[in-house]
Amino acid sequence: MVDTRRGPRRTLSEQAILDAALALLAELGADRVSIRGIATRVGIAPNAVYTYFPDKAAVLAGVAEQLVGRVDAARFTGPARSWRERAHAVADALRAELLVHPGAVHLLLTSPMTGEHATTLGATVLAIMTDAGLDHEDAARAAHLLNVHVLGSVALTTDGADDQFRWGLDRLLDGITAHTP
Repeated sequence: MVDTRRGPRRTLSEQAILDAALALLAELGADRVSIRGIATRVGIAPNAVYTYFPDKAAVLAGVAEQLVGRVDAARFTGPARSWRERAHAVADALRAELLVHPGAVHLLLTSPMTGEHATTLGATVLAIMTDAGLDHEDAARAAHLLNVHVLGSVALTTDGADDQFRWGLDRLLDGITAHTP
């Protein structure tokens, strides 16, 4: 006889779980976000969270993907602006999103960035660096360097951080183009 019982019934959406995790991230920091805390926030038993995500790491990866998805990569494509203007715009947009969500940098540093939004944003930054005249390998290195600058500036935010961020970004972009043919 075939077992026709269904698994646990879903009473929430995955988005509700992610929203709860994001709220806890803002309140407690990434290290203190827990399955129990998420479950309490949405009013379900802790084991019910596993109906939506296999583990805490998957929840946090989902939150990271959601945050990266808020940076509209399509805004930074096309020849309407120079590669340098687009590099500034994408770096500013990602930094702004991360500054709104304390603890988010930790997620981007520790979660695999393999989701659709992360892949799209990465491809956009890679295209910008290619438009700067870099070959594919150097463009990938430059895209990584740009990400490191954004994440580091958010992690080390202090007074005058906006000016420091822009100064550093300009020096980084100057250095990138100094090595183009």
